[in-house]
Parts: sequence; C-alpha cells; structure tokens
Amino acid sequence: MSKAIKYKSTIAGWITGFIDEKKSLGYKYHNESKWMKQFDAYWTDQGYEETGLTPENLSGWVKKRDTEGEKCLTARISIIRQFSMYLNSLGISSYCPPIEVRPSKPVIHLPVGDEIAELFIEIDRYTPGKGNADVRRMSNEYPVLFRLVYLNGLRASEARLLSMDDVDLYDGTVMILDGKGNRDRIIYLSDDMVKLCREYISYLTGELAREPAWLFPGIDPDKPMSYESISSMFRRCWRNTSFSSGCDRNPTTHCLRHAYVVNRINLWREQGLDFEHMLPYLSRFLGHKSFNDTYYYYHYVEDAAQTIRKRDSVIDRVIPEVMRR
Repeated sequence: MSKAIKYKSTIAGWITGFIDEKKSLGYKYHNESKWMKQFDAYWTDQGYEETGLTPENLSGWVKKRDTEGEKCLTARISIIRQFSMYLNSLGISSYCPPIEVRPSKPVIHLPVGDEIAELFIEIDRYTPGKGNADVRRMSNEYPVLFRLVYLNGLRASEARLLSMDDVDLYDGTVMILDGKGNRDRIIYLSDDMVKLCREYISYLTGELAREPAWLFPGIDPDKPMSYESISSMFRRCWRNTSFSSGCDRNPTTHCLRHAYVVNRINLWREQGLDFEHMLPYLSRFLGHKSFNDTYYYYHYVEDAAQTIRKRDSVIDRVIPEVMRR
C-alpha cells in the first residue's frame, strides 16, 4: 500500500479534500496526487497565503518548463483546472486556467513611458521627402490613427477600417463593427481625443474637398489605409527613436494595444481596484470572445506591468495641442 502524501502549504486542507473527493467518486488519482504535491510545494515556495486561485498566483505554474513537453504541460494545467472547479463549488472564487496549450508568444519589446512619448514625437514630426498630395495627406493621418490605437486599445486592423459613419463625435463614441470573431463593440473617446478627431476630420475634408467614406483613407482616398502602410510607418518611426538600438526585438503596431492593457492594469492597482471585478469591462472593451482570452492577455503583459510602478504622464503627452498642416 502506497504511503499517503502529506501536503504542507496554506491550502493543504483544500488539496486533501479535493483528492479525497475524487477518490470517493472512484478515481485512482495516483499521478494527480503527485502533481498536487508539486503544486503544494510551488504554493509554499512562492509564499502564497490566500486560498483562491488567480492569474497572478498561477502565472509561474502555467508556464512551460524548459524540458517539458506539451502533454505534460496540459496535464499540469488540467489538474489545477479540476482543483479550481472544486474550490468554486465550495464558494471560493478561483480562476480556471485554459486547458489548451497555445503556441508560445514571441518575445517582444513593449514600449512604455518615455519610449512611447518619443515614438509619438517621431510620428508627429514625420514629413515625406517626396510624393504627391496623397502621400503628404497620409502623413497627417498616422498621428491620429496611432493615438486611437494606443489610447483605446484598438487593433490596427480595426482602426484602419473605420468608416466616417462609425464615428459619433457628438456622443464621443466609435463603433467597432465586425471586429475579430465578428464581434461588435462601442469605444468611448476621451474629450481630448474627440477634439483631436474633430480637427483631423476638418483637415481631411478640406484636403479632399469632401468628406471621405473612410476615417483613414489610403493613397486611393476611396479605399482605407493599408495595413502594410501602417506597419511600415510604425517601424520607420521606432527606428528613429533613441531606444531602438538597445532592443533585441523591435515592437510592432500591435504593441500599442498591449501597452494600453498594461496602463489599465497599473492604473487599477493604484486605485485599489480588484482585477477580477474589472475583468468583464476590460474583456468587453478589448473585444475578446471570453474572459479566458483576457486572462491569457493578462499573463502575457504581466511581466511588463511589473516594470511600471508609477503611472507617468505619457498619456497626457501623446495628445498634440494642434493638428499639423
């Protein structure tokens, strides 16, 4: 007869109850008990004292180990999912991590603070060396588009496909139609962003001698700006910052959306707000299909969030006082 495993963490009693319940239902739970022994040690090593499981206290457990295969990782996450369900059944609110093994996210450089401020300085000062009136017009579109992405957590693909009909500056709202997963949502703009958009649309209408169908028209003003144009401009402006030479992996336009999430998380921390409580709002705002998508996003940006201890004034510095002409 195998020796009973003893758990020593602050949640040892809950782990024992979980294992006992599974065995009472006819499950052998030999290997699972060993996984929970490892989890018990992990909980103790991390110094956790709370009972409920959260994205933060599970972040180390759900990471793939260097010598670990996907099957093993799935098993480790699966047992914790079962444990989380057990805790929830007892009225202890716990996060249930996704069971599927997703491809590893590429390591990127997430621009924050002064990096963001300098990036927008480069975006604002960009002037095409040559080109026709449409090229010069587009140079004035980029500052507004990138601010819309950064200050509202949009995908670049969502911003570039906005029509004039999607924007209501009277109410200060932007309607995102057919976003990722064919989901619609409404974005609320700050007063500064509304003012900037009014100036921008007035400028754009004057340049084209008519109000265009698209908020960000491309070289052909009857078509939206291409994603390639947006990516190319972002890379150009990032290369011109003083920070680009020190990066092993350069950021992409999508990193502005990541930066938005980091700013939200840190602002909530400063305000003493519970991430679990704010999760539904963030998930809806980002256009995610489920809360688990947002939890996964939270894991992805958590390391970057730890580097920002104080909210700086960078958001106030990326809204220009006047539109360029």
